[in-house]
Amino acid sequence: MQSLVHVVAGRLPTWKAWLMNKVGRLALVKSVLSAIPTQQMLALAPPKKTLKQLEKIQRGFLWAGRAAALGGHCHVNWRTVSRSLALGGLGIRDLERTGLTLRLRWLWLSRTDADRAWQGLDLQFSREELGLFYASTFMVLGDGHTTLFWEDRWLHGQSIRELAPLLYLCIPKSRRRARTVAEGLAGNAWARDIRNIVGLQEIGQYLTTWQRVAHTTLSAEPDKLVWKWTANGVYSTRSCYQATFHGSLTCHSWQLIWKGWAPPKVKFFHWLVNLDRCWTADRLARRGLPHHTRCLLCDQEPETIRHLLLARPFARQAWHEALSWLRLPAPTPEQDISIKDWWIRARDATPPLLRKALRSTTLLVPWMIWKHRNACLFDHVTPSLSELSDRIKDEMRCWARAGDKGLRVVFPPSWDVH
Repeated sequence: MQSLVHVVAGRLPTWKAWLMNKVGRLALVKSVLSAIPTQQMLALAPPKKTLKQLEKIQRGFLWAGRAAALGGHCHVNWRTVSRSLALGGLGIRDLERTGLTLRLRWLWLSRTDADRAWQGLDLQFSREELGLFYASTFMVLGDGHTTLFWEDRWLHGQSIRELAPLLYLCIPKSRRRARTVAEGLAGNAWARDIRNIVGLQEIGQYLTTWQRVAHTTLSAEPDKLVWKWTANGVYSTRSCYQATFHGSLTCHSWQLIWKGWAPPKVKFFHWLVNLDRCWTADRLARRGLPHHTRCLLCDQEPETIRHLLLARPFARQAWHEALSWLRLPAPTPEQDISIKDWWIRARDATPPLLRKALRSTTLLVPWMIWKHRNACLFDHVTPSLSELSDRIKDEMRCWARAGDKGLRVVFPPSWDVH
């Protein structure tokens, strides 16, 4: 497996990462660095040490453009980065989860496709893989020849292991993995599988199981294994990967950030804003780093990302100028409100024809304010609302020319975007 790490690391010097921004490096991480280990993970479970080395290379290339990055370079925890866009990440594949879902495919095929050349081999699966598989499948009972009596979920979507856990422990492992429903129902052979000492609780679960099993009838149709994470009931690696995040909280800003028309670098910036990972003065102060004590744009304190982009008088005036120039019936952002919350409120008050333009404006104005702030900080430019407004208008025209259909609808007639 160490050779796999060398192969992945060997791709980095040929890309000239110093010429790329983070969005370009993100594309290479998703399309190349995450794809190289796929073939081996399809059949083998790499050691966790190997996976951590591969993730270290991905993390270093994304944040610093090299094989390793220090903690200060990494803006966001990698567990967050390796989530889907809807869950607040960047859509980079989590290698451990990917390997788990790829290997689960063999378990599915071993139960559903008897014509495979390797059928009959003693395939070994970890407890985690088996647990995920049985939690994600259930059997539609037919003739009972392929459904496992003790293991599969065939009693109204549940297994005997779930319905009678103490009774299940009284069954030898060899019987659990071999006894089919058809064999178990024939002469109530399942009752003779009980071997260990049976107490009062086990007897109670035995009687309950007897009543449930007694009402079971078989048919001439073959049994059918159903994967519950897809509409057609057939296993797919993508659905399995998404199932490993089942129960995670959805990021409410992801549609605003990733569904609208905007350059990728602007979307990446808004993703950092949503997570409060931009290097504003308040964040620098929390880490004991040099920072300006007052906001450079409006000479107020302290500088936070929300106030800088929305609530400061300088920012509110920039928003007012942009919305008025486009004739969008949206109010100027209020105090103590996030970009996402303001966008939702403004969208509800905006006619459907203008909502795409509103989304583009919501992404563009904070980006231009941030760039103007950086120019004041690093290039010692004097803050100028008129200059910022002109730059916002120029950028809007560039977006419209590049393909933003929403802005084309609302552009003033005096501005030719063709």
